[in-house]
Amino acid sequence: MAQRTGTVLRRIAAVAVLSAVASAAAGAQTNSFVAGSAVNSPTLTGFTTFGNEMTGMLVTWNFVGGGTFSAAWGDLGGGNFGVTGANFFKLSLGATDDTFGSFWRLDNSNTQRLSSIRMNGAPGRTLFDCGWTGTACNNTGNAGGLNGTSGSFDGFSLTNAGGNYTGGVTGQYSNIVGVGGNPPVGDLFEQLTITFDNILGAEDFYMFRADTDNSSFDRPPPAIVPEPSTWALMFVGLGAVGVAKRRRRNR
Repeated sequence: MAQRTGTVLRRIAAVAVLSAVASAAAGAQTNSFVAGSAVNSPTLTGFTTFGNEMTGMLVTWNFVGGGTFSAAWGDLGGGNFGVTGANFFKLSLGATDDTFGSFWRLDNSNTQRLSSIRMNGAPGRTLFDCGWTGTACNNTGNAGGLNGTSGSFDGFSLTNAGGNYTGGVTGQYSNIVGVGGNPPVGDLFEQLTITFDNILGAEDFYMFRADTDNSSFDRPPPAIVPEPSTWALMFVGLGAVGVAKRRRRNR
């Protein structure tokens, strides 16, 4: 109980800091909320989610001019969890960083320009807990009278938090979530898509905050689309196997 109380107090103290960061960030920030396909989670297993607690979350990134690739969230080493690709894209968060008050970091070290990313939390038992009014919403009974999903506590919507990218950002929450068979309240979503109005160019990086909760549901992860470099390696490997077989037959 003492640990939970301490976490709650830290979250309350973080709200003012996060609001200040939101107002200071460069570029326009717009969020929208789309009901989409309603999803049900049997229970919430926690309102504090760390970087190492989202293993399996599917992240899909889209480049200008074509190219859509996906990877599952996992251990990147060096105390970080996230996704990375052979095309030098990386989305990461510290293994023990709470998503409510910590920075996610998105790096594009490729010559290709990044247009958007989509995070599907379901395969990693992760839900996106957004704020309803302004930047943050107290889901335990705030002064405005808005009470969110029981057990989710504070929600914090996508907010710019720095980086050398200074363009506008649009966040879209989709697939509204209800808990325990109850109708969705409106603060929990399965997916979050981040679109860059001015395109995230080569060597650009973008940091943001977006709160998540832990879910008990277990939805199978969608198929991961291999990157072109991965396909190339597969074809080279298959070709080498075929050559070896022919040589054995000719002996």
